[in-house]
Amino acid sequence: MIKTAVILAAGKGNRLNKITNYKSKSLIELFGRTFIERAILNLRNNLKVENFIIVTGYNNQESEQYLDQLKQKYNLNLSCIYDPDWEKGNGHTFLAALNNANEDQFYLQMVDHLFTDKFYQVILNTKISNNKSYLLVSKNLSKYHDYGDVTKVKIENNYINYLDKSIEKPNAYDAGFFIIDKKNYDTNIFFNFNKVELSKVHMSVADKQNLLPIYVEHSDWMDIDTEEDLKKAEDFLTESLKNKSTDGPVSKYINRKLSVPISKKLINYDITPNQISIGVFLIAVLGTIIIAQDNYFALLFGALLAQLSSVLDGCDGEIARLKLLKSKFGGWFDQVLDRYSDIFILSGLTIHCFNKYETTWVIIIGLLAVGTKTLLSYTAYKYDEIFKNNNSFRFGRDVAMLILFVGAILNFPYFTLILLTVLFNFEILKRIYILKDRLF
Repeated sequence: MIKTAVILAAGKGNRLNKITNYKSKSLIELFGRTFIERAILNLRNNLKVENFIIVTGYNNQESEQYLDQLKQKYNLNLSCIYDPDWEKGNGHTFLAALNNANEDQFYLQMVDHLFTDKFYQVILNTKISNNKSYLLVSKNLSKYHDYGDVTKVKIENNYINYLDKSIEKPNAYDAGFFIIDKKNYDTNIFFNFNKVELSKVHMSVADKQNLLPIYVEHSDWMDIDTEEDLKKAEDFLTESLKNKSTDGPVSKYINRKLSVPISKKLINYDITPNQISIGVFLIAVLGTIIIAQDNYFALLFGALLAQLSSVLDGCDGEIARLKLLKSKFGGWFDQVLDRYSDIFILSGLTIHCFNKYETTWVIIIGLLAVGTKTLLSYTAYKYDEIFKNNNSFRFGRDVAMLILFVGAILNFPYFTLILLTVLFNFEILKRIYILKDRLF
């Protein structure tokens, strides 16, 4: 497994001078994180990279001082390589790193490129040969790309045949991420050149049929060269929030469309994901208290608050992903509060129905609803682990809260309670049946 990554961060970023104030391009911030910090954290969190080699150039002293702070902050195994001839091109800075990398295989990333979680997942799912190098490419471009700036790629018989910005009829596009095998590269060829483009260095490998493509979606990467690109980058990152693999249909088609714009506003405030989780939980508790009243308008308003909590429940994770604040504790803490919210809301609905119908059957069904919803969440741990990339229907909290809201609008609280109990049990039995031959 590859444990080392090289990040090329030597450039000045001439087209971003107004933003950088003549700092290194790698120190530009996006949602409170610099380009270099974002690259390091994503490589560590998504690809389990343990060793980082950062190639600096322009304004290297400030860059290396900042990188030393990151090293201490995150306890990183990080080293810097200064390329005094960085103006000779990104190919030259890559060769400088190549001479200093101890491992035969490593990841290579441009500091000004952004990637989604799906992008990294493709890398993890790809079997890497020990004697080949790889370039991640997409077959098309998205609205986040500038055709003139992108390096074009020609692929024949699953080998990269040619890459250059001037190719007239490309069949793929360079996504700015490589998997390098040092044995494929001769570092002595280019050092006497006045200008060394990275594409030319990789062409020396492609000519020997040692550079292979790995295909990713065009919507899963972008590079940032201009002020306009930086504005697009915010949209790129927020748009990627809508593609969480464990989202149910309500979250995917309704809740995310509401929570993502809210998160984009919240990102400007000093608020943590855990604080959002607590706030969402308190909204659910307030909804529970109101639902429990024997009154149609109280039922309706309480159900509206429950649905609001379901929508806002996505914001903590979205903020965590945008600010790179994801943690195992944060995810677990949010799940615990969600279970509490489910218990409270369904208990509130049970109390409302009992006040209205005064039958012990309401208590029995209500207890079943609370218990089976908790079991449903428990079964999700293994079910989602196995089917996280499956597009099949997922019955979860998002669907349950919408059903409750619709039932409140129609003033069918007892029927809604019964329906939810039946659906919870049906989904649990379905998961048991599906998983019985998949868990060993």
